[in-house]
Amino acid sequence: MKKIRVSVPLGDKHSNLWGFHFRIPEDIAAGFLTGKNRRVIATFNDSVKNHCAIMPSPEGPFIMLNKGIVKELKIAPGDLVTIELEKDTSEYGMPICEEFEAVIFSDEVVFNYFQALTPGKQRNLIHLVNKIKNPDIKINRSMAIAQHLIEARGMLDFKQLNETIKEFNQKNKLY
Repeated sequence: MKKIRVSVPLGDKHSNLWGFHFRIPEDIAAGFLTGKNRRVIATFNDSVKNHCAIMPSPEGPFIMLNKGIVKELKIAPGDLVTIELEKDTSEYGMPICEEFEAVIFSDEVVFNYFQALTPGKQRNLIHLVNKIKNPDIKINRSMAIAQHLIEARGMLDFKQLNETIKEFNQKNKLY
């Protein structure tokens, strides 16, 4: 499917589960849904690009937006925003930084544990590293994730993962 542009207003927080969002017209959303794959790349006002998913709801399909992007776009609920949508064909539904790729993909055991995770959990781990700017901290976080996957035999426990990350930070004096 080709890129499609649509202008829609920013929706306000609807519940505690999800906050800012854009309603996507049903006919447009349907063109991006293939099986269980709902992943798209959305570019807001020709400036901010975000890998996200078109989510279903009884009120109609929508894309969630975090506060950081709302702030970056300098928009408020009700403001009209132009969104360019294209199908996300990346393997994991978002880009992987080279630090994470180098650590996770270089160890066969860790890689196999990572591959066995659900796509959502894979994206969660990728995001935990991608959001960091400092390359040394990215490597440290990636190594902590690898260690956690080994210790937990591929069973992801976010509470324990956070403890492992803290231990790695203290050991390497990275914050």
